Amino acid sequence: MTTSIRRFDYAKSLEIGDIADFHKKTRQAIAVDGAVIVENALTEVDVDDIRREMAPYIESTPHGLHGLEKSRRIGALVARSPASHKAISHPAVLDACEAVLGEQQNKDKIVRRTHSPKGKGTYPWRLTLTQIIDVGPGQEQQGVHRGNGLWVHDLAGCGFDPQVETMWALTDFTEENGATHVILGSHLWEDVYDADKDPGTTTWFGPPPQETIRATMPKGSVLIWTGWTVHGAGANLSNERRVGMNIDYGVSFLAQEENQFLACPPNIARTLSPEMQKLIGYSQPGVALNYFADCLSPEVALREDYDVLRPGAHGLKLN
Repeated sequence: MTTSIRRFDYAKSLEIGDIADFHKKTRQAIAVDGAVIVENALTEVDVDDIRREMAPYIESTPHGLHGLEKSRRIGALVARSPASHKAISHPAVLDACEAVLGEQQNKDKIVRRTHSPKGKGTYPWRLTLTQIIDVGPGQEQQGVHRGNGLWVHDLAGCGFDPQVETMWALTDFTEENGATHVILGSHLWEDVYDADKDPGTTTWFGPPPQETIRATMPKGSVLIWTGWTVHGAGANLSNERRVGMNIDYGVSFLAQEENQFLACPPNIARTLSPEMQKLIGYSQPGVALNYFADCLSPEVALREDYDVLRPGAHGLKLN
């Protein structure tokens, strides 16, 4: 077990043409430690563009809506911030999602079902949350927790990884301004909560059960961790705001934490790239999963001429 969060430079790997090795190392770090930091994943211009696009929404959002008195959380980034798409679909993050969620590489007892004749395949996964987290001066430390308690079920007993979470540094993350606390290796723990006090869940908020590591990182970096990794925001002891962007992904047969179909409705989603449309859920990951109306794939709803109230609007010919 390492005593610090392993970190790798994305821009440098691109420059020297070593992306395959980069992905191999980040996958290994997540498998062993439960978390990894990718530096220089976005440029300063990329980050500034996101903050500029989101500024009106941040400033108009009151503090404390999520119980943290001096913090603000703002979602719907796919629709509100085109600049955020570069982070949401970043190759380093998507590769980690494919390893952890699609291939379930951290698990050795998973049997993946598929409709492929050869019986091979991976779990489908998609975007589940987009959120700016703006932590103000004086904000106290958040209780450490796991992220996999969303679905009102003890998923730990199911033996698979349902979620990958990320935190992008839109400002420098320092120990003074509240860099995220992480307990390395905690994604492998069987139990980290009091079942008598919190039955049927896999998350809790409380003091760290052991020493944490701080995810300090420069602006433009991203911390990637699994939904089982114990983590929590640090206290902001500085005079500046610590601004991060929390983007999460999950297997497609579980509900999204942020309803992407409301956060980015069809009239906006139809303007997105096919990759982004698929990421937010406009696809059918299974034969009878996520269809709508007349057994239609969600992509049909993205057509400008589609109206669910018009008979035959799907344009399919009858036999």
